[in-house]
Amino acid sequence: MKNNPDYILYNGNFISMERPDKQYCAIGITGETITEVWEKPCRMPKRFFGTKMLDLEGRTVLPGFIDSNVHMVQGGLMQYCVEIKADTREAFLQQLQQKVQAFEAGELIWCIGYNEDTVELNRWDLDQITSIHPVVVSKTEFHKTILNTSAYNLLKIPYSISGIQRDEKGMPTGVLQGEASGFARRKLYTCFVTDDIRRLALADMERKAFRCGITTVNAMEGGAFFSNQDIRMVQRFAEHSRLEIFLFPQTMDVATVQAAKLPRIGGNIYLDGSIGSQTAALYEPYIDGEHQGVLYYSQEDVNQFVLEAHTAGLQIALSCIGPRAIEQALAAFAAAFEIAGRKNLRHRLELFVLPTEAQITWAISMGLILSMRANYDRQWGGAEGKYAALLGDRWKGTNPIGAVVAQGGIVAGGSEYAVTPLNPLKSIASCLLHHNAVQQLSLYDALRTYTANGAYANMAEDRIGSLGIGMQADLVVLDQNLCTLSPAEIETLRVEMTIKKGEIVYAREDVLWK
Repeated sequence: MKNNPDYILYNGNFISMERPDKQYCAIGITGETITEVWEKPCRMPKRFFGTKMLDLEGRTVLPGFIDSNVHMVQGGLMQYCVEIKADTREAFLQQLQQKVQAFEAGELIWCIGYNEDTVELNRWDLDQITSIHPVVVSKTEFHKTILNTSAYNLLKIPYSISGIQRDEKGMPTGVLQGEASGFARRKLYTCFVTDDIRRLALADMERKAFRCGITTVNAMEGGAFFSNQDIRMVQRFAEHSRLEIFLFPQTMDVATVQAAKLPRIGGNIYLDGSIGSQTAALYEPYIDGEHQGVLYYSQEDVNQFVLEAHTAGLQIALSCIGPRAIEQALAAFAAAFEIAGRKNLRHRLELFVLPTEAQITWAISMGLILSMRANYDRQWGGAEGKYAALLGDRWKGTNPIGAVVAQGGIVAGGSEYAVTPLNPLKSIASCLLHHNAVQQLSLYDALRTYTANGAYANMAEDRIGSLGIGMQADLVVLDQNLCTLSPAEIETLRVEMTIKKGEIVYAREDVLWK
């Protein structure tokens, strides 16, 4: 007897991502695989006994979204943090005062969600609210953490560590940047984050990803701002998760990664800091004229790491924001290629926020994949944004996704959740709405950042990232025809259904079941 499809999805707008003009009106799924396609214009597919027919009523279908940069454990821990939405210091402290009442004495209060551009805090502000709870306030980009006195003492911040902000008398203000912020965050993980909490956080992230139409992620775990226990927990979780997880252990310990039989290394190994905390490494000073940011590693250290990992056949990802850090990464890859040959490992640069034109050309010429954040421009770009306030007109060169694509480079899109929202549609819309018009992408190129390019970045383009016969049945169904909407409307689309390997892993209120 003929093996009929398990599902036929029809009467939809199937954007295959095989090429711009390739669309289908129906597909059949058998097991984990797309086994039939019907091209436009087409007739209603024949019915088969035992096949579930899903009438999409004109909805859009895309390959399952691929988020190329997610912090799985940290993202899941967000559910345990206290979210405060405030635009002023006074409003923040007022809300914190209300939140404190729900906590037992001595319990950690970990705050997120406030307006980081307008709310400046120190430990004495937080001490006003409570001295019997350790209070931690995290900026979303990890490079800055604020502690009250209780938390400062509990975490035992070393006096000599770099990144401690001090007042005019030399007293720590509770504001930690760079190395000090990383130290505090790692101690938080050690003191408060158990393996049971990690497991719950990962399960929550899996559900959240499916609700967003995400079927595959690059998990960036461990390292300077997290805990290396996260690496082990994500590796175990990935073995049974329905979400496909490509793990990047954020370490420079090549031997340990090889012993764990992992094919990738790096992720958000930050070579420099962030623009918001004025620690991204620039050639020219920030607008205040006082400093040019910092490099966290020497060129020799980066060269040695890249050469060792490249020679071992590991795919490498390095995070670089400012042009001095980007130059450091590019020089390290160039040196490794000269010694050990190019190979086909598809190494990556994460973030790549403020490259020079020459650096864009150099990166593409070496075949590096650029894992970039269009949402950064949405949050901080524009003439009135934080980039402009700190960089002046240099903001126009930030997050140059258009320039990369115009030169034939591969841009893989990601949220870096929880730095920006997990929602892929917001990232795709941000590609179309870049504040600098010359950096805006076409809809097709924007969609590629979360589909075909993400698959290519993971050496998985032969099975995910596009729709076609023989491809893995990873799909996301959106509630409207994507191609008829304005860029601003795209991020308002809702995910109706997510399918991973032929299994419906999310359906919104069973809207497609008839």
